[in-house]
Amino acid sequence: MAYRSADSRDKWKAVAAVLAVHAVLGALIVSGLNVDMVRKTIERMQAIDIRLDPPPPEPPPPPVVTEAKAPKPEGETGRKPTEIVAPKAKLPTPQPVVAAPVAGTGFASSTGSGTSGTGPGAGAGGNGPGGGGTGAGNTPARLVRNLTRGDYRQLTGGRMPAGQAGLAIAVGPSGRVESCRVEYSSGDPAIDAGLCPLVRSRLFFEPARDVTGRPIGYMTKYAARWRP
Repeated sequence: MAYRSADSRDKWKAVAAVLAVHAVLGALIVSGLNVDMVRKTIERMQAIDIRLDPPPPEPPPPPVVTEAKAPKPEGETGRKPTEIVAPKAKLPTPQPVVAAPVAGTGFASSTGSGTSGTGPGAGAGGNGPGGGGTGAGNTPARLVRNLTRGDYRQLTGGRMPAGQAGLAIAVGPSGRVESCRVEYSSGDPAIDAGLCPLVRSRLFFEPARDVTGRPIGYMTKYAARWRP
């Protein structure tokens, strides 16, 4: 507070000096710039030396307070413990569902049943179509007329006295063979080429029937075997 009072007094002294100078200058202007009067006036003026008291010293900064950290218990490393995650259970992979095999796809020598060739001139062994019905409750086609020994002799021309071949045939509702394909060869291309035309013209079936008794198409296999 003492510093502020001394400062205010010095400011008022300075203001008074400035006002005195302005008053002198105004008097000079009024008197017509009388040089002699100005000189005398300046001689009478005394310089005012305004000395300012030095500012009080700044207060010392407050002491820095540091918080003491509590010591860590023995054995602690300061690291966050690792979380234990249970492994995910692996579900067993479902096994693919295997479709049941279609009935009636084997040859007479391995599946199904065939008619025995008991008629005159029938080929030895009496090979017939294999396989069962194509659907639940359906009656499969039944071979009525088979190939004869003479049919095989005409087919082979005496070049192959004994042999066999496998055919896939489709029996229509009429009982006739509507389509034929050689699935395993006899070993003679000429005999293979003549087998399907011979089967279409000579074989005859009792057609397959559905649950209502209506004749339907039927896919089966036919094993052609011949020997002397």
